[in-house]
Amino acid sequence: MQSTDSNPLALGGVFTLDGERFATKGYLSLDKVLATRQSDGSEQTILVQDIVRLFVKPEDPKDLDEVGATGIEQLSEEDWKEAERRQKAITILIEAAKPTRALVAAIAKELGRSVATIYKWRAVYGASKNIADLAPHHPSGGRGKPRIEPTAQEVTQEVISGFFMNKQRLKPAKVMEEVEARCHRLGIKPPHINTLRRRLAAISERKRLAAREGKQASEKFEAVPGRFPGADRPNAVWQIDHTPVDICIVDDVYRRNIGRCWITVAIDVFSRCVVGFYLSLDKPNATSVGMCLVHAILPKQGWLAAHSIELSWPNWGKPVTVHADNDKTFRCDMVTRAAKSHGINLEWRPVRKPRWGGHIERLLGTFNTEIHSLPGTTFSSPEERGEYKPHEEAALTFTELEKYIALYLVGRYHIKFHNGIKRSPIKKYEGGILGDGVALGIGLPEPERDPFRLRLDFLPLKTPTVQSNGITWDGITYYDPVLDPWIHAKDPESPNEKRKFICRRDPRDISVIWFLDPEKDTYFKIPYRNCEHPSINLWELLEVKRQIKQEGWDEVDEDLLFATYDRLQSLVREASQETQRVRKATQKKRTHAQKARQEQAQVEEASGRTDGPTPISQRSDPSVPEHWDDDDEVALYRESGSP
Repeated sequence: MQSTDSNPLALGGVFTLDGERFATKGYLSLDKVLATRQSDGSEQTILVQDIVRLFVKPEDPKDLDEVGATGIEQLSEEDWKEAERRQKAITILIEAAKPTRALVAAIAKELGRSVATIYKWRAVYGASKNIADLAPHHPSGGRGKPRIEPTAQEVTQEVISGFFMNKQRLKPAKVMEEVEARCHRLGIKPPHINTLRRRLAAISERKRLAAREGKQASEKFEAVPGRFPGADRPNAVWQIDHTPVDICIVDDVYRRNIGRCWITVAIDVFSRCVVGFYLSLDKPNATSVGMCLVHAILPKQGWLAAHSIELSWPNWGKPVTVHADNDKTFRCDMVTRAAKSHGINLEWRPVRKPRWGGHIERLLGTFNTEIHSLPGTTFSSPEERGEYKPHEEAALTFTELEKYIALYLVGRYHIKFHNGIKRSPIKKYEGGILGDGVALGIGLPEPERDPFRLRLDFLPLKTPTVQSNGITWDGITYYDPVLDPWIHAKDPESPNEKRKFICRRDPRDISVIWFLDPEKDTYFKIPYRNCEHPSINLWELLEVKRQIKQEGWDEVDEDLLFATYDRLQSLVREASQETQRVRKATQKKRTHAQKARQEQAQVEEASGRTDGPTPISQRSDPSVPEHWDDDDEVALYRESGSP
């Protein structure tokens, strides 16, 4: 990898450590670099994690009350689409080995901008990889949009679909004749033939061949077994997916069965290394996807320390592309925009093309096969399980299972010979990063500048108004003086409507939200208005609302919500030794708090600040098991087509 101004880990990259200026000279391993001291030319071995800590922002994430925003949150749908259009064009320019003046001029003409502006966008986006930097700064007024009227554009698209994309294989001139004839009948001005040619050139060769010459002609674009398009280096393509884990676990207080948990896994297709995972007692959701990606992107020393794991997990950095199936948890707007804002391209598995997800599905199958050797395994089916009773054999807590998974991945799977790549995953990854004598390595990835904001960007968002008492979200009011300037604010573009503001929250702890100040472009932490309320998670709040509905209350206010919560907590404490469902709900609360501490440890370590590992939960005496009834939920998930 060549030196860049932003990446101190690139060859030639410079950094300052203990008051001395160094330049990265070479890589000794995935964890160490050889650096040259600029004052006297001497060479020194330096840990990668020490350089990463120098790179991040100086704020202490533990005490943060405000965080800078990426800029994507306030973009309108129109501006977002325009930013994506510009991104595609600028990416072509960035990826060109030697971009010619003619290419720049063609892109400038297509985007309706000057050559100087295109060079500026290339420099800005090339450095930041933030799509918000390409968004219009003011209402576009038609700039950057097609320069033909909407009706003519519709006619052009209809003719392309009906006359060009078929087996007649008409020439552009013939297609243009049909466009002109239709426009003449409608009494509108037809587009110039160069506009039509640009539309035709934008059609991918794969689509063009499939429509004009048949499926066989486009087979060269199909993925072949054992390979994946574009996965020619580490972090080029990741695949991500969910699966229920084939094991019953116990709570960490009474050590009694609470059923299964779910895992979201991200794999680097080039090396087959697992770059990150997220274990949860909740069904897969957008938070599962976001936290899995954050875990994968950031260095993991802090996370490993929080689990008392002394092994190395040197996979980190942002991917170019993340490939997922069509599950709604992957396609939600929150995940899509967050990924785009960090320069990550999201792609979805083509319908009825299961082999495109083969790498991640084989890994998940291998993983669950490994799990079948543990006490409490459910195996893959009732037939395979036979007379074995997982609910009676369950022994591992959530934390113990999470630690076991991490140890298996980095201590066994990563170092075991893989038939598909003819070496171990970690050696394949190492060769792709450092070089292996056959091909040059791409070098160590650029460290994440702001780990805390990365995590914040992948949290769910909402757009409420600011009232005189603060912001209300799901019946709970939040307030801080930072909201005062925005009380009853009007929408600047629609003065008769109240202004809506971007807010984010972690569903695992809804005691605070993050408010985006549109003028400062900064997130501020906003707590409960009533600070005496206990910290709860979203699933507890939903359970409270279900209880209130069952009791027939017509009006629901915040006091009733928390009074009902306190009452349910009392019932939980009384019934916690009796039912699996209640014990699982109790364990969820403990687990959410524990995972927040572990993620915080990862962020703090990536930021160069850590107070040491988070202690693992203490074991308690096991008690009498009971009926296990998780089969229906898992069966429905697997019947839906997921692995």
